[in-house]
Amino acid sequence: MMNDVARIAESVRHVVGARATAVSRVVDDDWLVVLAVAGDAPDGIVEGLRWRRSELDEVLDGAEPLGRLRATKRGAGLYAESRAGVPDNEGPGAEPLGQLIAPLHEPDGSLLGVVACEGHVDISEPPSGTCDRVELYADQARLVLTALRDLGVLAERLRMADVARGILEDAAGAPDLPALLEVAVAALGDMLQARGAWAGAELEPGIHTVAASYPPEIGVRLGADVWTLLEPTIADSPESATALTQEQTPVLARLAGTAGLGQAALAPVGDGSGTRGVLLVLRAEDDEPWTADDLEALLDLGRRLGSLSDHVRGHRGQQEAIEELVRLDAYRRDLVASITHDLKTPLTAITLNAELLESDGRLAEGGSQPVDAIRRSADRLSNLVDDLLAMARAEEGPDVRTSVDLVQMVRDACDHVETVADLREVTFELDLPEELWAAVDPTALARVFANLVGNAVKFSLPRGQVVLHLSENDDAIEFRCTDEGVGISAERLETIFDVAPRAADAGTDEVPGSGIGLAICRRIVNRLGGQISVESTPGRGSTFSVRLPR
Repeated sequence: MMNDVARIAESVRHVVGARATAVSRVVDDDWLVVLAVAGDAPDGIVEGLRWRRSELDEVLDGAEPLGRLRATKRGAGLYAESRAGVPDNEGPGAEPLGQLIAPLHEPDGSLLGVVACEGHVDISEPPSGTCDRVELYADQARLVLTALRDLGVLAERLRMADVARGILEDAAGAPDLPALLEVAVAALGDMLQARGAWAGAELEPGIHTVAASYPPEIGVRLGADVWTLLEPTIADSPESATALTQEQTPVLARLAGTAGLGQAALAPVGDGSGTRGVLLVLRAEDDEPWTADDLEALLDLGRRLGSLSDHVRGHRGQQEAIEELVRLDAYRRDLVASITHDLKTPLTAITLNAELLESDGRLAEGGSQPVDAIRRSADRLSNLVDDLLAMARAEEGPDVRTSVDLVQMVRDACDHVETVADLREVTFELDLPEELWAAVDPTALARVFANLVGNAVKFSLPRGQVVLHLSENDDAIEFRCTDEGVGISAERLETIFDVAPRAADAGTDEVPGSGIGLAICRRIVNRLGGQISVESTPGRGSTFSVRLPR
């Protein structure tokens, strides 16, 4: 999608005849960040530059409306910090620098981003159709930025849900309450991207508390009386209604300062039948502020840890702890399914608007390559959403099995990537029996085979060979997929099946993909009672192996 932002910036620059064009996205109430720059931008204007919204407001206040656009000859107000000392004229008789600005708004009117052109352009009487064409590209930029934002929200929620699940799985095995708190705080900072965490709970109602902190110096800074300060704060708040921050409670602002940080968030440990303790997380003053998703995740973790703390005290049995983990898993899957469904709406809008742009004769002169690229990226993003949904469902039951021919399933996986293989001149060597029937989940296992074979073709060098082996013995079925591709680094091998951004190993940067296909494969194979592994040598290729019980 970032390539689409860059293409939009270049297309707008070409339409306007501007010296430079930048597309920026709103980060928060105070800042924007530059996502793409096209043309001869002033020094310092680069991708990733953060600049203040107040600068944009100042420029817009003095600009003249041109439909949905704004125009000004006051100079490059958006680039004030980077253009210190740069004159508005670049030579005798030169026209003053002008800006053509397209604010990008949400349907509710809130600012999403901005497309800004700068240069010696005629903004008082732009050529016929120029503003209309810029508005068309601005609409596409708004849709792309919306999709990028929503995808980021989905990925962050999924990451937090996975970390929370790991915390609860580890906490379920804790032998006592102090060990449970140690498990919670050790990963809580990672879950909420915090600088520190503190947790405290009563051993029994009215009995002294136990506490844990991470890193340990956080507990030293906060002092021994921190529970005395926090207990009334939780008691005065509605039972398990919401997490609190330093902006709502002066005590939290004081504790954040005591810890040498600037932000604090607090949630009770309890499942609604009573408060067992508290979770406190801390961020630095200049870190990202707490979001509603952060606070909801902290509150939900506190509720679930409350149930587990009861189990550790002996008030609940092991079965209820397991059921709580199952409910958490179901919650995570339902959350991903709901958000991926919601993401389909902006994706559909991008595709439909791209089709409208293709049919617009005003763009024919400049070519339709940017529009084609937008449609391709919309398709890639749609595939990513489908992958996220598949990953959420990969461990779901019931386990419905059907007797199928695995040899035909492997051949179908080859047929699925035949076009790509032909383009790259990659050939297959099949070491398969005539047939091999087994009772499996055919839909799930077909996805594993298709993913592994597809990856082997994508990451093979041109004119390479992919070797596929399928065999059985008394107790297992084995499938191996070997390629002669770029291979995988030793560092990446340790996390190859995890939910994480795909590593930029040499030769893989330009290969399309979501980076979560192997995580889906592992979850499916685990559900089927099997094992998946990989061996690889960088520069020589990789072998993925799947073993399934008979």
